[in-house]
Amino acid sequence: MKNTVLFQRYFYAWAIFLPITSFLLVPSVQGTTIAYVFALASVVVVLFGSVFREKLYISNIVLFILLYILLYLLSQFGLLYGHAVDFTGINLVDKEKLNVFFRSSSITQSLYLFSGVLTFLFVKNFYKETWDRYIYIGALIIAAYGFYEITYFQVFHTNGDFVSNRMFGEHTGSWFQLTQIGSLTIERLKSLTGEPSMAAFTLLPYWIYALHKRKYLIQFIFLAALLLTTSTTAYIGIVLYGACMIAFFRLKDKFNAMIPILCLIMGLALYNPISNYFKLFLWDKFFTTNISGTERQNSFDFHLDFFHHLSLMNKLFGIGFGVIRSADMFSTLLVNVGIVGILLVTLFFLVPIVKLRRSYENNGLKILIIVIYATMMMAVSEFAYLPTWLFLGIAYNKLNQQKRTSSEAGQHDLKKDLY
Repeated sequence: MKNTVLFQRYFYAWAIFLPITSFLLVPSVQGTTIAYVFALASVVVVLFGSVFREKLYISNIVLFILLYILLYLLSQFGLLYGHAVDFTGINLVDKEKLNVFFRSSSITQSLYLFSGVLTFLFVKNFYKETWDRYIYIGALIIAAYGFYEITYFQVFHTNGDFVSNRMFGEHTGSWFQLTQIGSLTIERLKSLTGEPSMAAFTLLPYWIYALHKRKYLIQFIFLAALLLTTSTTAYIGIVLYGACMIAFFRLKDKFNAMIPILCLIMGLALYNPISNYFKLFLWDKFFTTNISGTERQNSFDFHLDFFHHLSLMNKLFGIGFGVIRSADMFSTLLVNVGIVGILLVTLFFLVPIVKLRRSYENNGLKILIIVIYATMMMAVSEFAYLPTWLFLGIAYNKLNQQKRTSSEAGQHDLKKDLY
């Protein structure tokens, strides 16, 4: 009982800070967000606080480390014995060093990945539905702080962010961006995630999760925050959610899912300011007719061309995790971990989508995983945002519960047959 209380209280504190990425405990050290510190310390909590499942938890960690090392060594073997690799023009994570083998960025990026994996394993093994309240609180803080920043700008016409302290070289890790809607200038909602697209990527799974838990007021707050990011990522995610609803649910649910989409289409057709807003932030970006879309497409094309010139070994296993960073996750993974790596990542996302039984809540988990995967691959080259790992952990926890229930039901039926 004491161990359960320990785990619950530890996660309660962790969940509140989990979506916050623009504040560092030690500003000079990039990996010291509060959530990352909680993730790395969770190993100690499990080892000293658990009397069950710790063996499975540790075996999962060991399996991940061994698989990671194997794939990384295979990628370096390909670099050693394949033809020369030219990094000219490639968007390297560490631009100061041009060595090919065992790049230091692989180590630093691996720490971020390990934080995500530890988050996933903690939630996968120990999640309880009572944790949801604190999961919502963390995301509500993101939404509330974003609303505050927008309001502050409308009143004082300057940046109101007093919490963020993260820096990337000489550039701030919290981007102050404005947008024009008709004659109104507003700040794009970014909150404590660094930039609007990251706020959208962070809030999308929380919104879908709250909606399918029937927390309607909370989901409305998240939806409002998503729209205020004016991010392509948010709009792609919302439209994709509607499409998945049509695919997953009955006619009545399809109709309910179509209502907001139909209203959006009507609004865009009837009001020029809204139509121009839609054109600027979704159509032009997606179809590369503005600077943002063009840069994203150019980055994708360049890194894809780089991949095509790699040796067969490096096409299969990449050039090493954490070496390059493109504008989308697909080309980033393809170059870094190769075809094998991207297939493993896809399988990791696909398992709960395929195996979870259908229910309103489970379908919500399936849809949010689809939305996370799709937005990552198209527009967000970010693997270390912990909400992604949180919801994957919940999905796999539900899958484990499903397996235990099926096993217990099978044993019960067997006993009935015997007697």
